[in-house]
Formats: sequence, C-alpha cells, structure tokens
Amino acid sequence: MPIRCICYRLGVVVERSNATPGRRARRTRSADGSNLRAVGLALALCAVVGAAIVAWRAWDSRRVTLAFARADAPAPALELTFFPDQFTFVAPSPPLPIATRQLAAGATATFAADAVPERAVVRYHGDGIGAGFVHVALGASPPPIVLRPAVALRGRVVAPVAAWQHGWRCLALAPVVGAEALLMGGGKHGVELGRAVSDASGAFVIDGVDAALDGLALRVRASGFVLAHADLERGADGTPAVTVVPLERGATRTGRVESPPGFDPSTLLVLARGLPGVQAQPASDGSFTLDCLPPRAEPRLVLAGLPPTLAHAPSRAVANAPATITLQPAAAVRGRVLSVADGKPLAGALVWVGDDDAVRADDNGCFELCRVLPGDVEVRAQWDGARKRSRRAKWHGSAAVRLVAGQTLADVEVIVTDS
Repeated sequence: MPIRCICYRLGVVVERSNATPGRRARRTRSADGSNLRAVGLALALCAVVGAAIVAWRAWDSRRVTLAFARADAPAPALELTFFPDQFTFVAPSPPLPIATRQLAAGATATFAADAVPERAVVRYHGDGIGAGFVHVALGASPPPIVLRPAVALRGRVVAPVAAWQHGWRCLALAPVVGAEALLMGGGKHGVELGRAVSDASGAFVIDGVDAALDGLALRVRASGFVLAHADLERGADGTPAVTVVPLERGATRTGRVESPPGFDPSTLLVLARGLPGVQAQPASDGSFTLDCLPPRAEPRLVLAGLPPTLAHAPSRAVANAPATITLQPAAAVRGRVLSVADGKPLAGALVWVGDDDAVRADDNGCFELCRVLPGDVEVRAQWDGARKRSRRAKWHGSAAVRLVAGQTLADVEVIVTDS
C-alpha cells in the first residue's frame, strides 16, 4: 500500500481517537444534567406529596366522620342532633342543640366545627332503631356506631309516706301523678333521649330508646318535690328493669328579673347554679318561680340567654325574700395568654373573671370574655403545661384591669408561670 494512503488512514484514526474524550465528556455532562433534572423532579414531587399530606392532615384534624351499622338490616335514615360536650353552670340542662342534620339511609357524613366545636355529643334516632348518643371529637372519627332495636323503659315515681314510731319510719310509697321523667344520655349532665309523664299509679313508659347503651340515667321532676336523678335499673341479664324513683318534698323560690326598657326577660332562663335541671323561664314582667329545690337550698342564680352587652350582679334565691336580678350594661375583655418563659402564646388556656365560667384561648392564645360586670376586676388564666415529675404541671397567671360599661378592653396580656 502506498505510504501516503497509510499515513492518511493513520491520521483519520488519530483524529477519531482524539475526538472520543470530548464526546465522552459531552455525554457525561448530558447524563449529569439529566440526573440533576430527575433528582429535582423527584424532590419537587416529594414536596408536593408532603404538602398534600400536611394539608390533608390539617383538614382531617378539623373534621369528624360518622358511620352507622345495623346487624339485621341496612342503617335507616337518621336525624342527628349535635349538643355541646361540656357542662357549664350558665347553660340550660339538658343543653340546647348546636345543629341538626339529616343522614340518608346507609350513608356516612363528615362534619366540621359548625356542628362539632372541638367536641360534641351526637343524638341519633330513626325508624326501627332506638334513640342513642355518642361522644365525638374533631380529628378522631369513631368506628361505625352500632344501631339496635328500640325498646321501652318502665319506671315508677313514688313519695315515701313517713310516720313517727319511735323514730321516723316509711310506712308506704304513695304514687306521684304527673311527674316528668327524662331519659338522659351521658348522666345527669347529658342530653335528652326520651321523656314520659307518670300516670295515676305513678308509672311511666319511655319508648323508642337504645337501653343497651352505657351512661343512661333518669331525671324526674314533679312540682313540690326535689328534682331527682337515678341510675337505670337493670336485671341480672343486663336488660332494663322497672326503676323506682323516690322523691322527697322540696321548696320553691320566687324572684324578679329587672331589665332595661325594651328588653324582654321572657327570652331568658333562670338557672340554679350547681343544680342542673332546676330552671325557670321568667314572665314578660320578669317574675319567676323556681321549683324542685332542696328544702334548705339557697343557690346562686344565673341567667342563660343573655346578650353579650348585658350582665348582672350575683344574686341568690333565699327562703325569706324574693330574689332580684338586675341587668346592667356589660363590658368585654380581649387579649392573649402568654408564657413567662419565652413570651409565646399558650393555646387552649382557660381564662375567666371571678367565679364565672371560663373560656378557652384559641390556637394563638387569644381570648374574649363577654358579659363582664364593669369595675376593677382580675382576669385569671390557667394552662396545663409540660409534664413535671410524671404529672401535668398547671401554670397560672392573672392581670388586673379596669372595665367600663359598654366598652371592650383589648390587648390584655395575661402572663402565666409554672406554679
């Protein structure tokens, strides 16, 4: 082969061999770029999925889903009534409903804070099943609620007849006619599941309830007798038995609500603090009569249904004089509960004035107190802090403020510390 041809071919080979590292470098850079883009896409996808999970958990923590099941048939259409799951001395008993919802046959439903403010008691009833109740909380959906057939609960209301025979002795049990018997779900502070009125023999029958539930109790009210609470009687096999509720003679107290011109006091309820169920609705002139009180009771009186702009001074129902409850313009307080350690807001702290019911601070530690009497008052707060020696430590604090009628005092800071 000619030398020129050989040299030419060698040159081509050399050029190709010299060009290979460049191509490899370009391929390497291209592969690295592709890998970086893939990693970036994977990280972005992870971020999107993580954000979606966080958003879903936040959404789910503010919801509760209810499902119902029946052993012998599909779940029927139900009426659900939501009640507050917290007894307060300024609320009627049984409590007033928060919301009512209709649930189609066999359906499940998800509810938010408009029906379940953190926690609630849900009463349910429908065709062919016994009325029942369940406690629920946002972010904690319960397992399917078992529906059972409706049954009837029977009882008698009696009054002991006593005579002196070397000491007071019960000689007989006289029937109490016209007594109102309420079946309460959740004990004496619970919700009403059914009611009936006693007949001439003192007997009553409450129909259409689920008697297999725990936490059932009877509340019996009759004019001239002390309001009574009794646990449900059950036989040896756990089935409901006739519950005999004895009543003792009680007392009544009278009084009047003095209200500003133009305000209708009949929109209110007068409550005997510490005696759930003892309450009365004033007449349009403000007069009221509290019945079913223990003979020597002189309870503090509280008004339910007051607008935020009105308050009243403490008043008691005493035996020797009518009580007077005077309404007057109220003040309000807004502020935050803060930690003394770092100044951060304390979510869920309890805040109150005097011996009024407490309110709970929100997630930012903010609170608002309404219906506060004007003058020099002390705003108190309590927060359950971190564990200390295997128990929850309670933090306390207070702030002294001066309130003016008709005004809202804002930006009040209550500093709490470990006590």
